[in-house]
Amino acid sequence: MQAVLLSVLDKWVSFLLARLPGAIAFFIGGWIALKLVIAIVNKAMQAAKTEPTIASLFRALISVAGWILILAGTLKALGLNELALAISGSIAAVSLGLATGISGTTSDILAGIFLATDPDFKVGYTVTAGGVKGVIKSLDLRKTRIIGEDGKLYVIPNRSVESATWVVEKRAE
Repeated sequence: MQAVLLSVLDKWVSFLLARLPGAIAFFIGGWIALKLVIAIVNKAMQAAKTEPTIASLFRALISVAGWILILAGTLKALGLNELALAISGSIAAVSLGLATGISGTTSDILAGIFLATDPDFKVGYTVTAGGVKGVIKSLDLRKTRIIGEDGKLYVIPNRSVESATWVVEKRAE
């Protein structure tokens, strides 16, 4: 029994060791390629003067997708095709579960993207939004921060701003 286990273990170790250099090369190559793609996307977004919020979201999406591909490719290079497929499917299932579970956050993020690209809703503009009149201090993926006329900082979920009417009182100069 012990001899059979040692024989199987020896075959697995030999199998993995034979593929390890290729897997390491794929992992390092994938990592370098991902860094290059992100650098190119950064330059392109800077040249296009893309809103920082959208650029940040796009970089995060590219990074997550890239690492999933790198992990799956590395496992495939090791000859673990079924594991690579299972991990990819599991990541998709977890992502779907998270998206369903955090639909409010997802709504805020989508609304943040729409607000960031809207020419009538920019940092420095005086607006009435979410029941508050004031100057937009910042806009990120989830929240809009407005300094109200009373000097207080109001933090409003983006979905509340995007789903209602807002009024542009004054544009920044």
